[in-house]
Amino acid sequence: MAVLSKAPIASAQASIYGTYQAVPDYPFVFICEDSIARPMAISDSTFNAIARGIRFKVNDTEIQPNDPFIKVYSKHIAPMLLSKELKLHRVMVRGAASPEGSYDNNRRLGRERTTRLVEFLGSKINQPIDTALIHAESITEDYAYLVELMRRNADRDAATVQRIWLNARGSEPACKRALMAYNGGKLWRRLLKEYFPQLRQARVVLWFGKKVIDEPVTDAVEFSVLPEGVALGSPDSINVALPALEFEPTYTRRHLIAARTNLVHDFFVMPQFGFAPGINIQLEYYPLNGHYTYNAGFTWTNHRHWDSHEFFQIRDMRLELRRYFKGEGKFIGGFLDAYAHGSIYGIGLSPTKGWQGEGGGAGLGAGYTWKLNRRGSLRMEVSAQVGFFVTKYDPYVWGNPVTGAITGDYYYDYTGRTSDFKKRNHRFSWLGPTNFGIHITYDIIYRKRKPSGYRLLQKGGAL
Repeated sequence: MAVLSKAPIASAQASIYGTYQAVPDYPFVFICEDSIARPMAISDSTFNAIARGIRFKVNDTEIQPNDPFIKVYSKHIAPMLLSKELKLHRVMVRGAASPEGSYDNNRRLGRERTTRLVEFLGSKINQPIDTALIHAESITEDYAYLVELMRRNADRDAATVQRIWLNARGSEPACKRALMAYNGGKLWRRLLKEYFPQLRQARVVLWFGKKVIDEPVTDAVEFSVLPEGVALGSPDSINVALPALEFEPTYTRRHLIAARTNLVHDFFVMPQFGFAPGINIQLEYYPLNGHYTYNAGFTWTNHRHWDSHEFFQIRDMRLELRRYFKGEGKFIGGFLDAYAHGSIYGIGLSPTKGWQGEGGGAGLGAGYTWKLNRRGSLRMEVSAQVGFFVTKYDPYVWGNPVTGAITGDYYYDYTGRTSDFKKRNHRFSWLGPTNFGIHITYDIIYRKRKPSGYRLLQKGGAL
């Protein structure tokens, strides 16, 4: 089922809402030019027919940035409402879970998914949601919507599932047991594959108008939660009184720039040289949206052992572009990267083995980063990269390479005529592994704190 599709029912239902008219292509959004009209109640069947919303992964309550509803609401609906200076008149939202899993856990999922959708809606219209306007329902396992989906698809077993649901007299656990037992479980397995992903939703119908309706103001959000054994929309359905709920803005501390160091470079051991720690720092810039980050780094070492003629001196500048699989402000988990860098160096291992030169290269890599503290400001990551490196260099030695005299100076290891000498007469190329990292990252600059959404609070503490 397409999440946002044209629905013939939109025009047919328009008369029910008086002067409220459904937005073309978006039957779950109604707009009214009459400032005194009131949104009218809609039936469960009408809600199931026109509502659209956010889908969730199995046993998850986190909104996925690439969800079709998120994109359409953010890019089309919310801008339209803001441009027309419309106010939110009423919200009807329902969150539910698919029937697999335990009943208690599904109840939790339904409530939390409802909350996530309300938070998202408020964050995109730049106006607080008057809690008196919200009618929110948390449904544990939405068998009524399952029947609706099967009817819509002309499913051959729609009548069977409806009969099982009616025979269960509104008891969701009883309906689940009957469905799992029917036909040796074949029907249940097919529903699990074809329909259950569509039940993991929080769906909504919205009414917007030119002026906020003059309604009694209350700080309570009505959550209609159906107890076990009562069907949504059945004659026995009731509203269960819950503690009063209220909204407050949420502020997400979004990182802007983080500092990173590579422990492999910080505690580097050079073969034939020994322990050669350096200073390695990288700054990563995190955009507000998207999956890409931008990095600039510098490595500096300056080890000079004059007595043994051993030197390890490197200056390396590095630029890197990363693409995190989990972006949209999170930038955590797996990532791919592309890098380019340039270096100057002087390396000496003995009086007769020394090299001085410049080089550069580029390549690709991958890595994974995870949080080290609860807030996520301190992170660790591992990475590996492959690519090419090309350098031009000259070998040097201690003393005159022609006469062998020790004059107290270093000379290029060249025995030809001085007039023919050209610097950087040697070249070396490498293709293969170029870097390995064990990094520690810490956020050093944050964005200005702004409301990122709304969360439901229970009086006396967070819900």
